[in-house]
Amino acid sequence: MEWDSNSDLSGDEDDAVSSSFLLNDDVGPLPFPVLQTAPCGFVVTDAIDPDHPIIYVNAVFEMLTGYRAEEVLGRNWFSPVILIFGFAF
Repeated sequence: MEWDSNSDLSGDEDDAVSSSFLLNDDVGPLPFPVLQTAPCGFVVTDAIDPDHPIIYVNAVFEMLTGYRAEEVLGRNWFSPVILIFGFAF
């Protein structure tokens, strides 16, 4: 079966361009704005970095945990669990 779409997911674009779009160092809008309005709390981490630092949390995460984004951004992925429960699973 052949894919005949010119969409961004077709694989025809340069990998460096797509990587720079997703992995830029700007603190600009997320490429997927739906993340901001999701009905559940979640955390996005940088899986490329060995410590998996948190790079985004949504407002529901802040509301459910009581932690502001500024308090958890840059921490590694299990830090909120330790902060909330006092231990890692």
